[in-house]
Amino acid sequence: MKTKKNPLLSILVGWNILLTAFLAYTYICKDKTTATERLDIVDKNDTPLLSLSNPEHFPAPIIDGKTHKRAVSPSGMVFFNEDGNEVGGMAFSKRDSASLNAFVLDYSNADAIGMLVQEDKGAGSHRAAIQINDKGEKLGEGAHRISLQNENGTAGLFIMDRKGNVVIELSVDSVGKPTLLLPR
Repeated sequence: MKTKKNPLLSILVGWNILLTAFLAYTYICKDKTTATERLDIVDKNDTPLLSLSNPEHFPAPIIDGKTHKRAVSPSGMVFFNEDGNEVGGMAFSKRDSASLNAFVLDYSNADAIGMLVQEDKGAGSHRAAIQINDKGEKLGEGAHRISLQNENGTAGLFIMDRKGNVVIELSVDSVGKPTLLLPR
């Protein structure tokens, strides 16, 4: 007598074998990690799209196809557009007792929006902020225009002119004293 093969049964048996092999592997090889100093994700033409790095190998900024010097060497992640230009990232840096952690999205030539956390344990200061910048004409020229922040217990909204001077401030200090500054 001829037996009929059931394709669904074959698939289920196959998945059971794979699952059993995976579970055995994870049980036997419990603590597997991959370590590297830099990992670059590229497209099919080797154009960078994403880079994860330690401070020693953090990529230099690429803007309009040109590589520029970075002011600091943090660890973190850099995002690139399809042309290979930097368009943002996350950076984590520390110098002495001060640390800076930031998430930034860029215009084509400067920082556009940033969220940051700064802490200096030596000085006893701290700041968390969301900052919005204006786009300048030249590389790195963008003016800081809006900041929503908490700095050392003072929470506030600060709006600046194109030169970076505060023209509107709405804040409350650490003891609850409000401040409202408007142009005259």
